[in-house]
Amino acid sequence: MTRSTGGLVTTASIAVVAYAAMDMCHEVLGHGLATLFFDDVTPVQLTTVALSSQGAVSRVVALAGPLVNLILGGIAMAWFRRLTTFGPGSYFLWLFATINLLNGTGYAMYSGVLDFGDLAVVVAGWEPHMAWCIGMAIPGVAGYYLSLRLAAVSLARQLDTVRIGRQAVPRLTWPAYLAGGLLLAAGAAMNPLPNLFLLVGVTGGFGCMLGLLFVPALTGPAEHESTRAEPWQTSWGWIVGAVLTAAIFVFVVGPGVALHD
Repeated sequence: MTRSTGGLVTTASIAVVAYAAMDMCHEVLGHGLATLFFDDVTPVQLTTVALSSQGAVSRVVALAGPLVNLILGGIAMAWFRRLTTFGPGSYFLWLFATINLLNGTGYAMYSGVLDFGDLAVVVAGWEPHMAWCIGMAIPGVAGYYLSLRLAAVSLARQLDTVRIGRQAVPRLTWPAYLAGGLLLAAGAAMNPLPNLFLLVGVTGGFGCMLGLLFVPALTGPAEHESTRAEPWQTSWGWIVGAVLTAAIFVFVVGPGVALHD
């Protein structure tokens, strides 16, 4: 494996771990933790696309998933901006922060436009319904753009600190977008409900994260002359970790993990 190819594979591997972590934070730390506060909501199955529950339909439980994404994304980005080095670990932190922010704000966008998803559950039955949908979509679009700007500026500043050229930015975003999108789509394809493959897997993996591809255009010119173009070489630790993560995510969590009889 050449240095260039190994670096791309490592970037894709980091993305697999980051996307899986983001998704499980949404389902487990968000929806799952929220169910503990309601006696009339019982989680019954965990998959990569949903935490299924029995009992009452809770707006709070539905809201908790995107809200946790926003909170974790904000914390992770603030942590990343305090770092003074840039390597696989700090890139994971940046990517984890970015996709959490895009997922949280993206939910507002497509729940408002498609009337489907967690935030559609939150406003279900509220009138005038169209006004509530528009009221979600517009802040969602604004939040999504601001999240992209924050992610791009934060990444650019770190790259300037370690003198990595802007030509590295597409190599940090395209492999992540493709690998992460394929992971979420593959996990959704294993779901017992086939319609969720397109509605959640493809939409969430490729649609909601499309903003990653615009990060290179938002980073702006470099402040210092670069001394290297490749951020890292092959990391077998990340590659092996990604294979194990993907196997568990797709073949164990994908079909569903029973949580309650």
